[in-house]
Amino acid sequence: MKMHRDILVIEDDEDDRDILKEIFRDLGYRNNIVFFSDSTEALAYIRKPGIEPFIIISDINMPKLGGFELRNIILEEELLSDKNIPYVFISNAQDDYSVKQANKLAIQGYIHKGTDYNVYKGKIKNLIDFWKENINSFSFKRD
Repeated sequence: MKMHRDILVIEDDEDDRDILKEIFRDLGYRNNIVFFSDSTEALAYIRKPGIEPFIIISDINMPKLGGFELRNIILEEELLSDKNIPYVFISNAQDDYSVKQANKLAIQGYIHKGTDYNVYKGKIKNLIDFWKENINSFSFKRD
């Protein structure tokens, strides 16, 4: 069942990865959580045949290939867009430009990391629980 497939987390900051590892450990989901510090490695992974993650959670500001660019590639490459994977941004950025850019890329969520662990954990829990309940109800392609 798709809801138990891998959750991909693309985050270049080691401290932020550690926080997310702790959050997922605390939440106890059965999904395998696959972390990438480099979005180009995540892209290579997603392109592999048979890889169909449950969800992608991606930072925006990363070296080499930023989150916006990665999302655009996924939308543009038919083999990737056909995988129909929810894509959610996590970021400390809350500026209008970032939010508008994210929305132009047909995302399924935008979470502000913030500084409060419990609030952040609650946002991640709400996100995963929503998609576990609704994964088969949506198409994640750009119109």
